[in-house]
Amino acid sequence: MKNGIAVRLFMFVFVLSLVFPGQASMEELAQEPVIKDENLEQAIHSWLGKKGDEPLTKADLESLTVVSLSGKGIKDLQGLEYAVNVTELDLNNNEITDLTPLKQLSKIRHLSLKANQISSIEELSALKEMKYLEISWNQISSLEVVKQLPRLIELDADHNQISNVQALPGASELAYLKMRDNAIENITPLGSMKKLTYLDVSSNKIKDFSPLRMLSTSLTYLGIDDGQVSDLKILEGFYKLEGLSANHNNIESLAPLAKLTNLSTLDLSSNKIKDLEPLNHLNKLGILYLDNNRVWNLEPLRNLKSLSILYLNNNRVWSLEPIQNNSYDFHWDTGAERYGLQLNDNYLDLSQGTQTYKIFNKLNADRYGIRSQRKTQRLIIGSKTAYLGDSIYNIPAAPFIQSGRTYVPIRFISEKLGASVNWNQKTKEVTIQKDGKTIRWYVGNKQVKINQQTVMSDAPLVLRNNSTFVPVRFVSEQLNTSVEYLGSKKMVIIFENKTA
Repeated sequence: MKNGIAVRLFMFVFVLSLVFPGQASMEELAQEPVIKDENLEQAIHSWLGKKGDEPLTKADLESLTVVSLSGKGIKDLQGLEYAVNVTELDLNNNEITDLTPLKQLSKIRHLSLKANQISSIEELSALKEMKYLEISWNQISSLEVVKQLPRLIELDADHNQISNVQALPGASELAYLKMRDNAIENITPLGSMKKLTYLDVSSNKIKDFSPLRMLSTSLTYLGIDDGQVSDLKILEGFYKLEGLSANHNNIESLAPLAKLTNLSTLDLSSNKIKDLEPLNHLNKLGILYLDNNRVWNLEPLRNLKSLSILYLNNNRVWSLEPIQNNSYDFHWDTGAERYGLQLNDNYLDLSQGTQTYKIFNKLNADRYGIRSQRKTQRLIIGSKTAYLGDSIYNIPAAPFIQSGRTYVPIRFISEKLGASVNWNQKTKEVTIQKDGKTIRWYVGNKQVKINQQTVMSDAPLVLRNNSTFVPVRFVSEQLNTSVEYLGSKKMVIIFENKTA
């Protein structure tokens, strides 16, 4: 009897094992660690708030939705394929090379892979929900995969090895595109991307920007820094443009920007710009960067009352009067003072007590600029009043115009530039010496002897009212200066050239 019961009990247990096979092993598997990279495992532990000795399970990974694992030293993503519910994943600043484990994460909408060691993103082709993709600072050369990402809206691919943009129009919803510092030469395909509103193709090898004309009705921001650009004519008609960055180019004329009245941010640093007149009606302009140009007259900025940030370091600004009633930003950032008005390395007379010094203080410009200024000479046609910085001088004879040439008194100008001047009354010869250069010139003669070489001037040396006058062009060419003429004041402005 007992033997029969034992046999039946054994058979019951055996049947149960057949009906529910592998139950114990499945539970064990659910507890089995699936992450191979210790740094990845530790980062997920921390993100989930689990204790270090608790194993990660598939259930843990499936619970992840929004995850930031930036800067954790992760090399291997194996095991992350089980995080099937992730919608936002930040893997910036790691050492990742292989994206294969991400292939199954079909719910991802936002993926950041900045600053890794990735050379291919083809493994992302199945991520059809992707809207935002950040892949900058990698070694990626192909963007073919974007054709298979129908919902992609934003792509940041700065600092890679991309040379071909043929695939990009396949991402038909793309509105935001950054591709700074790549190897792109031909941007023709971008002309068909009519939903683009933000485009940055700075620091590439592009020689022809004309395809961008096709985007004139959509772009609100354009970046073309460091692009060998000399002419902005392609931007005529870009009436929706709110931001333009075109620094480190060869731009001289701003005329094509004159009607782009929606511009609020403009970066034109490190160009060859002298004339700001085309900007005088851009009333929405709030930020203007013009460092390292040739700007000398701020009159066009007089009525730009929205302008709160103005950088004019290393230019030829000599007067702040046009902007004296404007106001500029000042704030603290991480414990440091941030000045909205920068005027270092110009031609402002900031000697204590001068009118320019008072305006400088009123505008609350960065005070570092006080230590790095030069002075201009200014002479007025028909007037015996001259200026060196804000100091006033009376000169023996006034500058004049003769035969279409502007003449200025050579002694005053030369001596204020640090040169010595000698006059030989008998021979009517003037001798100027400066920095190892000796200039000898006879009145009425167009020939000028410079050291041992004879050169021709386009106009002769003139003697008038017992003073010798030279054409202003001579001052520019031979005395290491540049010269501008302010027509509204009939003023000749002489800038001694900066030395390295």
